[in-house]
Amino acid sequence: MKILAVDDEKDALEVIMGAINAVQPDAEVKGFNSPTEALAFAETNPPDIAFLDVRMPGMSGLELAKQLKAINVKINVIFATGFSEFASDAFSLHASGYLTKPISSRDGKRELENLRNPVETPKNRVYIHTFGNFELFVDGNTIHFSRKPAKELLAYLVDRKGAAVTRRELCSVLLQDEAFTRKSQDYLTKIVKELQKSLEEVNAADIVNLDRSEYSVIPANFGCDAYDYLNGVPDAFNNFYGEYMSQYAWAEKSIQQFYR
Repeated sequence: MKILAVDDEKDALEVIMGAINAVQPDAEVKGFNSPTEALAFAETNPPDIAFLDVRMPGMSGLELAKQLKAINVKINVIFATGFSEFASDAFSLHASGYLTKPISSRDGKRELENLRNPVETPKNRVYIHTFGNFELFVDGNTIHFSRKPAKELLAYLVDRKGAAVTRRELCSVLLQDEAFTRKSQDYLTKIVKELQKSLEEVNAADIVNLDRSEYSVIPANFGCDAYDYLNGVPDAFNNFYGEYMSQYAWAEKSIQQFYR
């Protein structure tokens, strides 16, 4: 989701962008104090949503809205202004919303949840299911691993949400080897190679970073029900029934995060 915020007052722009980021932390948000600079940016980066001040020097928010609609006819324009008398002009442009300053996160949330033209987000071809049993899907198909430890390795990295995990930690958790012996390290190397091979076979190797000393997933490259839940995606709440990666005992420590 690409969001543009334009206000000639620096402090007001920071407030608007803060409200947007609080509601949509994963969105691409770009702010401008100059409407002409915002328009130039939009010509090569068409936004899905635009929060616009009405009164600005050089080009009003109303005129900017017209120009943005010429770039993307389905853009959602939300006017944010200290003047209520422009409401009728705003809605004559089929605006998605009209907010009176000061803008709060609650105001931004309400408008983003009730867009005139809902934004369709592209579905990830790689999706990870964690509620219930852990499963990896690529292009809608369940991926089967020839070695169960390779699947468990991926599950543990997903549980860490992109944080780097050391080989020692993996040996301790997955192989239950606190001593970090040579035997367990060699076995872990085989598991890592097997995971990489399995992902490469389905063109999904970009979801992980398998460095020689530290490992992690790259959340931006796949979808995940647990991540959606924690990011407040409404549909995700209906998918959690109290089970998380049920086949792995170590996952029991993580389930509390879904009850906060």
